[in-house]
Amino acid sequence: MKYFERMKKKWERRVKLGKAGDCFDPGQLEPGKFCVHLADCGGESMASVSEIETTGFFDSGLDFLGFLRFAEVPRILDEDTQTYQQPFPAVADFYLEKYETDQREQIDQLLGQIDKCLISWTVTKEVVSNVLNDFNSTFMSTNPEVQLLSWGSVSETLTSPYFKEADEDQEVPPELQKLLDTSKFDEDNIDHLALAREFFESRFAA
Repeated sequence: MKYFERMKKKWERRVKLGKAGDCFDPGQLEPGKFCVHLADCGGESMASVSEIETTGFFDSGLDFLGFLRFAEVPRILDEDTQTYQQPFPAVADFYLEKYETDQREQIDQLLGQIDKCLISWTVTKEVVSNVLNDFNSTFMSTNPEVQLLSWGSVSETLTSPYFKEADEDQEVPPELQKLLDTSKFDEDNIDHLALAREFFESRFAA
């Protein structure tokens, strides 16, 4: 429970200060970071629809779950329900009563999964991935629609199916791809990490 409370305080504080989005700064990419590449699409009307594709960098998979629980999910629900709290509550449960039963139960179940992970403190990569896949299922029809496209360590993210299937002008550059293909990529190597950072920056779109 201490870890849960620590994550809650951390992300509530960042939300209040308007700094929850700082984790999407490429300068945050360091050895050992948990990376998440995502797409965020939404707007009040067809004329105002905007789509962002970007990469976030977190201390661990659990840290990212903390971000989802106390920053990202509340933001999505605030916009989807057109509540527009300023600042929005970091406790996502505030919005549940605004949803019909089936969708409310789906969101509530996801929140329960995240809470269980944060309370247990230690979870496997498989458990984290299962939660993130459930996140995608839950928020594929909200406004905004938010989808997590790839995640894991730097190398795991770069070698994900999403980037492997990218269009020709969006592929991982040859020098970086060769390091990944030969298992020589080392995130502790400053030059290797710079290549990864440059690629993630190039995939930012808004």
